[in-house]
Amino acid sequence: MHTLKGPFKVVFKEMSLTFYINIGITIALFALYIFLSTQLDNNEPLGLIFGPFYIVFLTYTFIFFKSYKFILSFGGTRKQFMVSAFISGFIYLVIGAVLLTVLHYIGEMVFQNGYVYHMADLVNDANPLMYFWVDFLWLFSFFGIGMFAQVINFNLGTLRTLIIAAVIILGLVTAYFFIDLAPLFEFFLTDYMLFLHLFALVSLILLVLSYFMMRNAPLERGDRKIFRISAAK
Repeated sequence: MHTLKGPFKVVFKEMSLTFYINIGITIALFALYIFLSTQLDNNEPLGLIFGPFYIVFLTYTFIFFKSYKFILSFGGTRKQFMVSAFISGFIYLVIGAVLLTVLHYIGEMVFQNGYVYHMADLVNDANPLMYFWVDFLWLFSFFGIGMFAQVINFNLGTLRTLIIAAVIILGLVTAYFFIDLAPLFEFFLTDYMLFLHLFALVSLILLVLSYFMMRNAPLERGDRKIFRISAAK
């Protein structure tokens, strides 16, 4: 695989099945909400439809990373794998955000009673473009976090990854009980779009770090250093 075309087709196909299944789940959920809307007497919340997509993009990298070894075994490079993952992820991000936006507006027309919550509802006077952009940013953010987590897991192995995860969880629990998080929640509610863009920026940084960490990644997942220092010749 001396060009990007081969690795891209492998990664794109690896991601496609999960994406199509996720579309089916989302549409089935949407159909359920249509039925539930006929059973309500007032404008009550029915639920949300973005959940399956958000969860899948957070865990996507743990699904398609098995194509990594396959690409390398046929002469592909680590760079080609990562670039293919980024391009494929971006394509599915756009499709997913468009689908969620379309379903949201279809729901406003077909729901007899009730409504489906959307993350863009926190924005005043949101329009279709804003609904798409909010979904895109959330999906992008979760994809970046998932990619970084999988890269850490792939390079360091399960044991070290679990130790890091335990430290992070312990830190979050400590912060919850001993740090006043009210300003953060207030920032989220009052400057929602700024918060979301900063969140996406952090995920972009994680994607960049993931790319550099995978440049010298091992062929097999294991307890190895993330960065290799080349010996001076």
